[in-house]
Amino acid sequence: MAELHAPERHRYVALAEDEDALAGYVAWSVDPTRKKGDVTILAVSARHRRHRVGTALCEHAFAQMRALGAEVVEIGTGGDGFHAPARALYEALGCTPVPLTVYFRRL
Repeated sequence: MAELHAPERHRYVALAEDEDALAGYVAWSVDPTRKKGDVTILAVSARHRRHRVGTALCEHAFAQMRALGAEVVEIGTGGDGFHAPARALYEALGCTPVPLTVYFRRL
């Protein structure tokens, strides 16, 4: 996580801990000049899912971004079935999905 947490480069990490285990973590960055935050990664252990850990981590990151001057946050995930719970979480947090097209080409 060393590359994820670098406050001198506006990159941060927060952990959620259970009594005996890491429940999850969130990493984010802020671009102060653009007033924009980005959630780099959100991970919640399988045993802690559906217990609002992801919600708490995102709300914490959003508050920290806001305190650093961000006015908007970008958070994304895959469009497949596996990532459906993440999309539901982000929409429950008030995030708006934006259609995006990604192109690949074999080199």
